[in-house]
Formats: sequence, C-alpha cells, structure tokens
Amino acid sequence: MNRFTLAGLLLITGTTVRAQTATPSRSVSAAQGTVVRWTGNCQRCSFDDRAWNPVNGTCYYPIDMEKKAGTYTISRRTTGGKLESAQLIVAEKPCKQEDLKNFKKMEYIKVSAANLARHRKEMDELNPILMYKNEEKPAVFDLPVAKPAAKLGKGEGFGNCRSFAGQKADRHTGTDYPVGAGAPVLSVANGRVVLAANHFFSGNSVYIDHGNGLLTEYFHLKSIAVKPNQTVTKGEKIGVAGDTGRTTGPHLHFGVRWHSEKVNPGYLLMDPSDMPQVQ
Repeated sequence: MNRFTLAGLLLITGTTVRAQTATPSRSVSAAQGTVVRWTGNCQRCSFDDRAWNPVNGTCYYPIDMEKKAGTYTISRRTTGGKLESAQLIVAEKPCKQEDLKNFKKMEYIKVSAANLARHRKEMDELNPILMYKNEEKPAVFDLPVAKPAAKLGKGEGFGNCRSFAGQKADRHTGTDYPVGAGAPVLSVANGRVVLAANHFFSGNSVYIDHGNGLLTEYFHLKSIAVKPNQTVTKGEKIGVAGDTGRTTGPHLHFGVRWHSEKVNPGYLLMDPSDMPQVQ
C-alpha cells in the first residue's frame, strides 16, 4: 500500500510537486465499499499514488470493498492553488455469509474444463477493462446517477461472501435488484459501451465507461441492445433483465468500479450530500 502525506512528494496535478510539511487537520470516517466526498472548489484530487479531476468541483474518493481497514491520507488542490489533506479512517465491513442452498444450475457447481477455459479467456479480455485507469477522461455524468431500471426495488448482496449449494464463490462485487425478466435495463448516465458480451458466470453483460474513472456493470440480461464502442445517453435502454449466467432467478446485478475501486452502487444513486464528508 503506497501511502503518502503532504510532507513528501505528492502526485496531485498529473506531475510530481513538492508540498510543504503539514498535518491533516480534517478527517472523515467510512466503511469499506463506500464513497466519501470533499466539497468546495476542488481542482485536483488524490488518494494513495493516484490523482484525478473533481466532478463539478467536488472531490470523490471511492473506497474498495476490500481496502484494508486503517487510516489513510487523502489530498486535494483547490482552485486557488491551496494544497490540503485530510485523514480517511476506513472501517472494516464484515463479509456477510450467504449460502444459496437451492441453486439449480449444476453446470456452475461442477464447472467443466471447457467452461473453465472459457471463463479464463473472458477474464483475460475483461481484466484490462476493470483496471483501466481512465481518470483523465472528462466525466460525462453527475451525481446522483439515474436508476438502472424504472422499478428498481431494494437491492442486496453487495460484498457478500457467497456459496452456491455449498461451493464458495468470489466475493459479490455488485448489488442485486429485483427487476423482473423482460424489464428494460437503462444506462445510469451518458457514456460509451466498452464491452457487451455473453460471459459464463455473469451471462449477458454490459460495461459502460462514463469518464473520470467510472465504470458501470449490468449482468444477467436476457438480451443486449447495444454494441461495443456505442455511445449511450442517460436513461437509454441497453438491454432487458433476465437470468442468464449463474443466477437463482431473474434479477439485475448492477455494479460500479470507480478509479478501479469496487464500491456499493447505492452511493452513486443517493444524494451526494448523504455521503460521508470531510469535515
């Protein structure tokens, strides 16, 4: 983990600048998987060894759901040129155990060699997209983003430690919403489709780049209505909900990666003023 303070060299403007010694006088506490914000005339934001532009003058700091609990330093440069820092205190969010005992799709329990090879090939294509550091692309979204379906309902499952009929799976990176089969699935903001394909575990899947390092994911679609490199607008239909891939029934898996950090999508759907804020 590369931590830094204003006493050292700070990556804040896209180039390395030397900052004066300072002790953070502000702080914010948040759990793993959340997003915190720092309002007020921000010009540049930084966390660990990465820096990005604000969104409409506000710095947002996504915290990965598996970020090690502890105290970190976040920084910003204001439009007046002032360099400031704050303490970010990350609390551990326990992984909820969830065993889907009545899972029926046995091809996902006893995965064949052919399907395992398929999955590995899909991940080779997908991983560069998930880790794509596209912070320098201008944001084409504002917060909160729109809902990914007209009737969304209460989501659940983000960060859960799941097993299917007793077989453990990777930690769940998105939120599952009770969207009925055939219901339109919508892009939550303007953006560009970076991948639209059928994958073994996630079924029919769409990934959209919204600039400023924000990537949204839509899984288990019955059908896909967009193509890679297609530009989409906020609220545009990108497919319909279904139960393709490893599912227990029709629903929408909606996921968010911001600056490659896996965060709870609910934070992008809420009023930003309700996010944890630097004080």
